[in-house]
Amino acid sequence: MKKIGISLNVEEQRYLDEQLTQEIITSERKRAKILGIVSLTLVTVVVIFINLFEEKYLEVIPSLIPAYISMGILLTLALREYLMNKMLLKQSLKRIMSNKFRRQLMRYLWIIFEISLPTLLLYIYSFYINTPLLLSTPAVWFYFVIIILSTLSLDFYISTVCGFTAAVEYLVLILVFTETNPTSTQIDLYGDSFIYYSRCVMLMMSGLVAGYVADQLKKRIISTHITLLERNRVVNLFDQQVSREIVDELVANSGELRSKRKFVCVMFLDIRGFTKFAEYKEPEEIIKYQNEVFSFMIEIITRNNGIINQFLGDGYMATFGAPISKGNDCLNAVRAALEIIAKVNEKSTNGLIPQTRIGIGLHAGDIVAGNVGTDIRKQYSISGNTVILASRIEELNKQYSSQLLVSKEVFENIYDDQIHSEYIGSILLKGRVNPIDIYKLL
Repeated sequence: MKKIGISLNVEEQRYLDEQLTQEIITSERKRAKILGIVSLTLVTVVVIFINLFEEKYLEVIPSLIPAYISMGILLTLALREYLMNKMLLKQSLKRIMSNKFRRQLMRYLWIIFEISLPTLLLYIYSFYINTPLLLSTPAVWFYFVIIILSTLSLDFYISTVCGFTAAVEYLVLILVFTETNPTSTQIDLYGDSFIYYSRCVMLMMSGLVAGYVADQLKKRIISTHITLLERNRVVNLFDQQVSREIVDELVANSGELRSKRKFVCVMFLDIRGFTKFAEYKEPEEIIKYQNEVFSFMIEIITRNNGIINQFLGDGYMATFGAPISKGNDCLNAVRAALEIIAKVNEKSTNGLIPQTRIGIGLHAGDIVAGNVGTDIRKQYSISGNTVILASRIEELNKQYSSQLLVSKEVFENIYDDQIHSEYIGSILLKGRVNPIDIYKLL
């Protein structure tokens, strides 16, 4: 299959093939349904016409046999299309359709069978009408109906074969009237024959045009699915860099996150003694350690409806409540912090990670969240005094030999009696004029 726009890996190519096969099956079902409805409609028209104008019909065609045969053929076509429509829903035929060779062979046989029905009808009528005007009856229009519907095959060659087959069969009918049918009035090869032969050309051209339309429809479908693949690539890439919530917001807002004022809870986490730990380690060892420690922390943050805004080498900043708030953000942040500390202690005790101790600071308040930067480079960021204070609170853990300190604004919003706390006091933080109440939770 031709790749459009981007280079596809094996998995993406398989996905694209599966989606295109499903589109073909859906289109074939639609084509079968429409052709079946057309066939039933023609049967109804024939029945009504014979009942209302039987005498005039018999003046042109001395027998009702060809009418009955026509209705039988059309009903057979309608039944066949109905059965095919049902079969396309079954897994057995879907498996056949998933095999490229068998799928193409079956589709070519279907289209040749369908386009041959008008030829069969005209040939039957040729034994009862001794005039070449039969080649100008509405039965000829049925060729064009089938050719038009062949565009739903989404295949240039199928539509082309459809038009070519119709042209060849119509040409054979002309030869039947001019050479082999003793009961017909011969076509004037130097007069009316131009009209009939030009129809052969028109049938062939109709197949080519239908094939072009089918090919364009197919390309649009492929392009649509490739656009989805590109979007998924971007989403997956962003998922590795920023939170899913931010990605969803970017997609919903066409890549732009306007600055908004929000009440959030900000977490700062720091790994104690990281500088000393990394001093004699190789870069690969440091990265491995960070991945081991941060991996489960990220999972805990995400599970508690928070996002990681920024990694800081020996820690990170996380936010609960931006870009989307999911309940009590302060309580979510506290629960995440307690779970992280418990997990770090467990893994350190069991020797799954090097001995690690962390400090966490939480503060809640209004911030401004949104894209910061230029059209060349933008980053989702949160700004405000709340962020600064959360960082300052985290630094206090060294002074008080604690692991989790929270501000009064966080403490008053957690509403959980099972979380034990200790009031540290009213602390004057660096850069602040007024002191802030601090609580120790662990």
